[in-house]
Amino acid sequence: MKLSVIAQKTQGQLFGQDLDVCQFSTDTRTLKAGDVFIALSGANFDANSFVAKAQQLGAVAAIVTQYQADLPLSQIVVANTQTALGLLAKAWREQFELMRVAMTGSSGKTTTKELTASIFRQAGETLATLGNKNNEIGVPLTLLR
Repeated sequence: MKLSVIAQKTQGQLFGQDLDVCQFSTDTRTLKAGDVFIALSGANFDANSFVAKAQQLGAVAAIVTQYQADLPLSQIVVANTQTALGLLAKAWREQFELMRVAMTGSSGKTTTKELTASIFRQAGETLATLGNKNNEIGVPLTLLR
């Protein structure tokens, strides 16, 4: 997906080269060369401060809330990176015709999900969340894997 498309889908503004990308990371500890770093912020941290480190580790672009003009890295500036992550995952998913299965309930969801994924893997390529990362960050990151 082109960075310009990501900028449009996330209601952001692209600064830098319009690269074609397909790998995303929110954590510099697991970031791989070629990834787009998504600078999520939380109660105890602001990942905008990790963009330079992400670039040093090989990130080719970043989705940020604060443009960093001193970095030779394509950047998409958005109002909220967590919202942008959700919008990006939605846009990514809409590129494909996929069957989706959802589990609900008060107990047994992770086990049921793992068993269901195991059965579907027998029929073909299957994507399932790792562990129980079924929240507003984990689900979009799963879709972007």
